[in-house]
This record gives sequence, C-alpha cells and structure tokens, in this order.
Amino acid sequence: MKAYESRGRLAVIREDFGGEILVAGDLHGDLEAFERIKKLASSRPGSLLVFLGDYADRGPYGLEVVEGLVGLLKEREGSIIALKGNHEDYRGGAPYFSPCDLVEEVEVKKGMSWAEYFPRFEHGLLSRLHLAVLIPGIAVLVHGGISSKIRGVDDLADPSARVEEDILWSDPWEEEGECPNPRGAGVLFGPEVSEAFMRMIGVKFLVRSHEPAKAVTGPHVAHSGRIFTLSSTRVYGGRAFVLAFRPHPALTEGDLRRGAVGLL
Repeated sequence: MKAYESRGRLAVIREDFGGEILVAGDLHGDLEAFERIKKLASSRPGSLLVFLGDYADRGPYGLEVVEGLVGLLKEREGSIIALKGNHEDYRGGAPYFSPCDLVEEVEVKKGMSWAEYFPRFEHGLLSRLHLAVLIPGIAVLVHGGISSKIRGVDDLADPSARVEEDILWSDPWEEEGECPNPRGAGVLFGPEVSEAFMRMIGVKFLVRSHEPAKAVTGPHVAHSGRIFTLSSTRVYGGRAFVLAFRPHPALTEGDLRRGAVGLL
C-alpha cells in the first residue's frame, strides 16, 4: 500500500502511516550523497523517502543523479516522493534559472542535443514531481517556501502559476511581512506569514531546502522553531544529511533537530 495519496500536485501522507520519513534536501549533482541516501532508505524497511528538489546543476554529476532518481521512482513506487525544485523549473523546455549545467552535461555525456533529450527528461522526471507534501497535523514539505497567496490546502494541490512560483522560489526571513525576493522570483516571508500559514493548514512545521548554504552544519531552524532548512549536498561545503522522524502528533522541534542523519 502506498504511504501517501496524490491530490493533484500535493502528496498527502496517510494518517495511519507509522513508518519513518526520510527527507533529503538539495542534491545539486552530489552523486555520492544520492547513493548514500538510497542505501540509508534501503536499510530502513517501511520508510518513506522524500526528496525536496534541485537534483542537478552546480555539482558535476547532475545527469547521473537525475537518471538515478528516475530509476528509484520506479523501484520504490509508493514509498518515495520527489518534489519539484526551482532547478526543475523549465518553461517551454528552457530553464527558468541559472546556472543550468544539466544542458551541457547531456550534450557531453549523452552526445545528444538538449532538444532531443528534454522530452525524455520531462516524461521520466518532471511530469512525476509533486509540489508539496502534507503530513496532516504535523508538517508541510516544500522546496522553497510559502506566501500569503496560499489560501488553503487547495492551493497546494492545484496551485496557480504565481503560487507555484512562490513555493519554488521563496525564502524565510526574520523581518515583518512579505516582500519581493532578491532572487527575482518568489518572496521573502516573515514569521507572522509562516504562523498564519501553519495555523490555516493545521501543522506545526515547514520543512524546506532551497538555501543549502544555511544548513552546512545541520538543520537551520527559523521562525521560533517552525521552519527547518535542510541540505543533502556538499556543493556548498559542510556535511550532507537527511532528516529522519516518525510522524506522531507529539513531534517536537527537538525531535526534528535530533533527526539529522549525516551521509558523508
């Protein structure tokens, strides 16, 4: 039985799922970290593995990570969820971000043009990516962040283009309110925005990646313990890790902090 059900772009964890949840942050072409994550998941039967996006670019093995993930989605169907990150934000076959090293990797390693490869990439991976994960009563998992444009769970399941962009690109900050993100997409959202979002959705935590440089020594915690930023890549230095926890209602900030499992 699948550990979750899909409601459009949202994966909702079954309320009777009592297994361990393993959450991996950005990979950015770190193949060794990806292989360690696979090994860790295999060593923990009954676990659910969630990737938060950004599989390629910046590191040297983006193509290998992407194709390994495609295989893993088939191998662990029902017990793996892969989210879309901003480095999976392609529009009309072209990347809406920079740098995009995957295009050059494909041409060099595959000996084929990006135009030839993209339909395979879109079918094998992009079309299978969720945008968010809901662990009822406990947490929402996304790549980037949230914004005040999100009015309820339906906006996670069937997002407008503007909501989707905010989920992929936004970052928390400690100032009041919300403002345009210097990245050029998404927003910076303050503590009262995350508090209102979590109250509306009925969860305690937001688990995200998107800023691995913040998490080079372990989970970066913000907004009074509500937001956890993860990194599973060594591209930015530091250690790669995943977050491991069981989804029980009494889960605390301390439990999540202690759930960091080093990979390398």
